[in-house]
Amino acid sequence: MDSEPNYDKIGNQIIYYKSSEDMKEVKDSSIDVIVTSPPYNRSKVYSDDEGNVYDDQKSEAEYEALLLQVWSECYRVLSSKGMFFLNIGDSANSQGLSNRIAELAPNAGFFRLQTIIWLKSFLGRGHYTPSGRSRRLNNIFEYIFVFVKDRKKYRMNPQAIGIPYADKSNIGRYAKSDLRDAGNVWFIPYSRTTGSTIKKGHEAPFPIELPYRCIKLTGAKNVLDPFAGTGTTLAAARILDVNGIGYEKFPRKKVIQQRISEHQFFPQPVNLIPHLEQTIYKYVELADNLTFDELLDQNIFSFTKKEYNEIRIVQDVLDNLRQDTKLFTEYFSYFHTHIDKKDLSDKRIELTKFFDKSDPNHT
Repeated sequence: MDSEPNYDKIGNQIIYYKSSEDMKEVKDSSIDVIVTSPPYNRSKVYSDDEGNVYDDQKSEAEYEALLLQVWSECYRVLSSKGMFFLNIGDSANSQGLSNRIAELAPNAGFFRLQTIIWLKSFLGRGHYTPSGRSRRLNNIFEYIFVFVKDRKKYRMNPQAIGIPYADKSNIGRYAKSDLRDAGNVWFIPYSRTTGSTIKKGHEAPFPIELPYRCIKLTGAKNVLDPFAGTGTTLAAARILDVNGIGYEKFPRKKVIQQRISEHQFFPQPVNLIPHLEQTIYKYVELADNLTFDELLDQNIFSFTKKEYNEIRIVQDVLDNLRQDTKLFTEYFSYFHTHIDKKDLSDKRIELTKFFDKSDPNHT
């Protein structure tokens, strides 16, 4: 009797339940973008449905040999126009690990193009890994190292993940569209890493917006994640209706199947405005702890016309956040009633504490 196929195909996504050290299923130069985050070799427990446990405490030589083999396979399958996004961060006890891993990719033939900083929190609460009380500062960012196979042929479109100009007069003067390059510091809030919020089935998945941005930036049609984990990269690929291939040697198959199948939970990207991000997330955190009436009582003050324009930008961002709560339903009703219908010549518009007075951008 034939054994069950050691892979799953969900729509246009396929995931092989085997090591990516040999990706014979993937043709040479057939992949447009690679997005992955390898095991960090920090003694974390990664196990599959059958209880097989991955050895996350390899010797440095074994660990680097594994990654070099995978990166070599990645180089083989990536097209000359493609890009490789490698996410990894340092912990308190593994300072420099990320750079050592990044340095292996050029040994496989890649050219190191750029480094993106993934900022996981401005607030310093719940979106980071504590580093040992007062002995070290908490880690609130990770690296995304960007590599290409051919520095002359690679393709990307920064405006595909662009953000709106705060000053709309720049449209036509410096650019034809309302979007500008978002830069190489990406604020993508991370799920809480402690207690009951540990993610199901895998201890280190990245937020879905991270691979979403990488894929959209490149305009890729074929995506690869050699360390697929819970299938987040493939879920992002399915949202964008592009073909995805993943490899995971220690799978939680039901978790992977559910994550890829329920791809609608992230309907569109959240393009945040750099100088307003802290304000937005402070507001969202306040909303989690206050009733609508209490929120309206929080230090109401007036805005200038410039600040009003910023409020409109923030409104667009909050619309994208799609907060499905009674609070936000009431808030948007209030906003449209009291703000949208006001004459723009009236420069004194009262609103709830939408901007924190301590924010230096709004003093």
